[in-house]
Amino acid sequence: MWYQIKKTKVLYKTFLITTLISMSACKEKYSKPVAPQPKPVEAVQVVPADNNLSQYVGFYTAQHIISVSTLREGKIKSISVSEGEFVHKNDILAIMHNTDSKLLLAQAQSEFEAAHANTLQLSDLVKRSNGLDTIGALSTSTIKDRQSALSMARAKEKIAKEAEKLAESQEQQSMVRAPEDGIIIKVSAQPGALAGVGSEIIVMAAGNPEIDVELYDSKSVNIGEQAKITIIGDTHPIVVKGEVVRISPYFDPDTKVRHARLALKNPLPIPLNTSVFVTLLSEQVKNFVRVPLTAIFYTKNTPLVWVVSKNKQHIEEQNITIVSLKGQDAIVTGLLPEQLVVSSGPDLLQHEDLVKIVQMDEHS
Repeated sequence: MWYQIKKTKVLYKTFLITTLISMSACKEKYSKPVAPQPKPVEAVQVVPADNNLSQYVGFYTAQHIISVSTLREGKIKSISVSEGEFVHKNDILAIMHNTDSKLLLAQAQSEFEAAHANTLQLSDLVKRSNGLDTIGALSTSTIKDRQSALSMARAKEKIAKEAEKLAESQEQQSMVRAPEDGIIIKVSAQPGALAGVGSEIIVMAAGNPEIDVELYDSKSVNIGEQAKITIIGDTHPIVVKGEVVRISPYFDPDTKVRHARLALKNPLPIPLNTSVFVTLLSEQVKNFVRVPLTAIFYTKNTPLVWVVSKNKQHIEEQNITIVSLKGQDAIVTGLLPEQLVVSSGPDLLQHEDLVKIVQMDEHS
């Protein structure tokens, strides 16, 4: 009996201990959070760019490109300029056939001269008539008739003068003139061709000489920044200085290209639209570094990269400014040398992601 009771107590204790251990294991199993798995990434170490000077391709142009067009329709009689020729303001560039306008002008001038002569004659007659009614030499009604005739003659003279001005204007419209000093860069029509109102005949470049430069991101360039322009000549390069005077506020969303204009002090000894090399000489100290193009992603047209933390487990977005492209790399600002950035697949990552570097890319 005593043996059975003891055996029962032993079995009970054994069951109780087993149950407690099992419950403890279950509690640990379900209360312990599941650690997020780090995403494997490839990384690269940021390295300094070769130099702090950005070189671009530019094109020689002028401050204004003007399309000179006709003011009336008709046939082009002659074109008096050729491409590359320098012209002054109001120089005649082309002449339209103007037989009708010449006839109208001659007729209008003739009518005005007749009206003017009639006005002078009646004016003299009215002057000589003044006071003759008081002495009975002329009746009052006759004097009033002469004064009315003079008023009508003056009105006709005014109308004839306006018609003459209109005919002169039409005659002037047959001559296409240069709106300002400049260089003819294109002759768009030929003598004998029919032209409508507003048809382009001449294209000319006017204003100060400038260089048009394509920038990958204008944030790296400032108004007033100096530049070195290099022209590749037949014998030796020609180097002149320029200054950034305008930067386009818009850029191509596909190529990320933005345009800037550089003013020159003097014209260059090359044809317009000739390509030149432009080196921007920034007055500010900038840390220019190189990163692979595969590391860059965009958010609302803003270029960014993922910077890897010092413990190599976390990532953080970093805005960058693209200065230029060099092979498979981009020259950028906004990063420091020796920082680690994710080098591929940046679009697949998010802020809260943990990462694990599985490969360090060579980047020298």
